[in-house]
Amino acid sequence: MTIAGTERFTSKDVAFDIQSPQLVTVTFDVTRNVEDTVECAAQVLSEGKAVVGWKLVTFGPGESSSSSTTTPQPGADAIVPGARNGDQVTERAISQVRTNYQGVSGGVSRCWVLEK
Repeated sequence: MTIAGTERFTSKDVAFDIQSPQLVTVTFDVTRNVEDTVECAAQVLSEGKAVVGWKLVTFGPGESSSSSTTTPQPGADAIVPGARNGDQVTERAISQVRTNYQGVSGGVSRCWVLEK
């Protein structure tokens, strides 16, 4: 997803995994300027498309130094570094989102650049 009026970042849903009625793993990529801090809202939806869980995930500034590719512990996030192309860096978030009702899908709701 690209937010209208800006080319500073993009986000892309990769996967979701329903761990239990209370926990969903949401995986997504963000490509951003290496100098920017981007925050994204990961969300889980019910069968009726209601939001049943959400969590903020922050990227940057700089490049992620994490090399973890394992699933994080419940409630924790992992930011996995990816490709760098000039001043753009792509990172993958693996986010554990707690829910208050059974979810059937998960992904990025929206992202924004945090001003310095």
